[in-house]
Amino acid sequence: MALSSELSFGVERREILVRSLIVVWGVVGLGGVAGCEEPGSAAGYEQTVMQERVQRDMQMREKNSVLAPNLRDDFKGLDHYAVDSTYRFVVPLRTRSSPDTVMLPETTGRVRGQVRLGTVTVPLPSGEEQLTVFKGEGDDPRGRLWIAFADATNGDETYKAGRYVDLIRDGDDSVVVDFNRAYNPTCVYNPEYACPLPPAENEIGAPIPAGEKTPKFGRAK
Repeated sequence: MALSSELSFGVERREILVRSLIVVWGVVGLGGVAGCEEPGSAAGYEQTVMQERVQRDMQMREKNSVLAPNLRDDFKGLDHYAVDSTYRFVVPLRTRSSPDTVMLPETTGRVRGQVRLGTVTVPLPSGEEQLTVFKGEGDDPRGRLWIAFADATNGDETYKAGRYVDLIRDGDDSVVVDFNRAYNPTCVYNPEYACPLPPAENEIGAPIPAGEKTPKFGRAK
C-alpha cells in the first residue's frame, strides 16, 4: 500500500494514542503485563484493562491490521463500556468427559466445526447463565478457551450478531470470564472474514454492558 494512503490514518491521532499508552504504562509500572489476571486493587485492574484497550486500538491502525482497506480512512477508533469489575468472574470450568465438535453457522452463511470443551455458570447481576466454552486450535486468535455470546445490547450498542470473550485458566479447574475484555468478531472490521455465530445456549436475555461496543466509522466533516 502506498505511503500516502497509510498516512491517511492520521499521524496526529496515532501520536495521541502513543502518548496515552505511555501514560498508562507509567501508571501501571514497568512490571505490569497486559492480560495479567491478578486484579489487585480496583484501580490497578482498571488500568490494566485500559492498557490492553489502547494497545488493541493501535493494532487496528497498523499497516497489516484486519481492517478492510476501504474502511481505514473512516475508522474513528474502538469504543468500549466503562470498566466494571462486577463483570469479571472466576468460575469452575466443567469439562465434558469427551469434548465434541459442533457445527456453528458463520457470518458468511457457511458452517464450521468448533470444539465444545465444556460449560461455565456465570453469576451475572441479572441471574446465573450457563455458557458453552469452546477450545481453539493451537495459537488460534480467539485464544485457547473462548465463548461466543449474544446479549440484549446486540444491534443497539454492540455488534448485532454477538461478541467473543477469551478465558484464562485460574488453577486446574477454574477460569476467568472477564466481559470487560469482550471483543467484536473480526468480520465487524472486515466482512471478508468468516466469524462463528453464538450458539443458542449462549444467548443471554439480559444486557452485558461491558467490553467492546460497535466501532466508530465515519468521515471527518
